[in-house]
Amino acid sequence: MDLVRDLLDVQLIDPNQRPIGRVDGILLDVRAGEPPRLAALEVGAVTLARRVHRSLGPAVHRFVLRWFGVSWRPVRIPLAHFGRVGVDIEIAVGDRRERRLLRLETWLSNRIVRRVPGGTETPGR
Repeated sequence: MDLVRDLLDVQLIDPNQRPIGRVDGILLDVRAGEPPRLAALEVGAVTLARRVHRSLGPAVHRFVLRWFGVSWRPVRIPLAHFGRVGVDIEIAVGDRRERRLLRLETWLSNRIVRRVPGGTETPGR
């Protein structure tokens, strides 16, 4: 299996088939004298920025903390949470981890989309 080709940027879905993010990083368990083993997947804007350039990840994290006051630390998903793997990867996540996965979408919805005309339903319409 080619991990980069087969896992990076694959859609993650919860057991209810709702999209909850994409795979942004792969964590390997490297042991002496044995082949590397897939340990977990990472999801988050900082991990995605690190894929572009090693120093871009910390810079994005500092920028987000300074200007938005929100920490967008990556979420690590261990293999034990994986369900069906196909075109999408189904993962069983708890409420806390799911909230962390969707925090960027929630923040964007609350701070940006609501201010765009037609971004939310107007009561009485």
